[in-house]
Amino acid sequence: LTYDRQRSIEAAAIAGKIRILYVSPERAVQADFVDMLQKCSVSLFAVDEAHCISMWGHQFRPEYRRIKGLRAFFPGVPFAAFTATATKRVREDIINELRLQSPDVFIGNFDRPNLRYAVYKEPHREVRMKKIASYVMAHRNVSGIIYCFSRADTEEMAAYLMKSQIMASPYHAGMSTRDRARVQEMFQSNTISVVCATIAFGMGIDKPDVRYVIHAHMPKDLESYYQETGRAGRDGLASDCLLFYSAGDRAKMLRLMEKETDEAKMPAVRERLYQLYFYCETKECRRKLLLKYFDQEMDNCGNCDNCAAKKRSTRKTAKQPKADTYLPKEMEEEILFAAGELEGLLTVSEFVSFLIGLDRLKTKTLGLRRHKGYGMAKYHQRSVVTATVEKLIEEGKLRTAGTTIQKLYTGKTEKS
Repeated sequence: LTYDRQRSIEAAAIAGKIRILYVSPERAVQADFVDMLQKCSVSLFAVDEAHCISMWGHQFRPEYRRIKGLRAFFPGVPFAAFTATATKRVREDIINELRLQSPDVFIGNFDRPNLRYAVYKEPHREVRMKKIASYVMAHRNVSGIIYCFSRADTEEMAAYLMKSQIMASPYHAGMSTRDRARVQEMFQSNTISVVCATIAFGMGIDKPDVRYVIHAHMPKDLESYYQETGRAGRDGLASDCLLFYSAGDRAKMLRLMEKETDEAKMPAVRERLYQLYFYCETKECRRKLLLKYFDQEMDNCGNCDNCAAKKRSTRKTAKQPKADTYLPKEMEEEILFAAGELEGLLTVSEFVSFLIGLDRLKTKTLGLRRHKGYGMAKYHQRSVVTATVEKLIEEGKLRTAGTTIQKLYTGKTEKS
């Protein structure tokens, strides 16, 4: 807004001509704006996207934590907080940060029964793009959103689809405001059927007939995933939510977050990424796991890819799928890397506890909770983690040595 436009709006608010004023958290706590508000009859502060208040939320913004400062100037004005993606931990943090006293808490149903969740492990970039294009071509008469990792990825994906005569357009923060508005308008009017976007797309978009949301790359956490897939099927009709991923996606996302995140916040960021990766790897009901993350219990949905696979398997063999014996193959390199950095410090049992994230005495003494590998296998059974480490020992990639207590080493020859 221009300076003159801001002053005009503020004058109207003071005169009581404006009933609802929308303002960014940055502007809300500026001294001149607070002075203006004190001239108004403020009856309520409503905080939207309140998960941004919490350091445990997926979109933490420090400016949101300053909103509580308004209480000093408006002690009798109630506060309300709204979010669609808050775990119990985040809800508690919001209440604490906004200093809400015995608030009424209303939790809606997180389940979207019309959404079908499916996940595909595909490490090869070209194959992944072909699979996505094949799906889109089979659904070319409906609208969809494809979320990509980077701006360059959105442009590459859109160009790839255009070659197949699919009306697609990229959308990212690097585009001009005019170009972004044009893409939104074309999508809303069905001039284009697919938007290939970074997470910059979606806020404020309310197109009810989006029939699919595809994540061409792994998102950063389950909150983001839930929020982005939630843009599909808002009209209540059946819609697909497809996610393509690989171990490389996880490593790439982790490197990006390490660059952009303060070290103190990295444990929470890393934990959320591992939870998402576990969602990708699980053979259990995806909807059940996703809702459990938001503290909502439910039975198997019978509609996700894993439930469908179990139905097919049951019809063929009348047996349940066998539980995993070992950790995913791509985790072995991370285990070997961690073992190399901790060489000779831990026994096999202690190393397994370290991988699971158990807070043992040795872990505390050596300060291992800060290590990148701490808790990397926390969502897997101990027996599976132990079996994986023992397999690596059998393969010669790890070994044990010691006179009285056998400590774990990498498979290289011990120095004399």
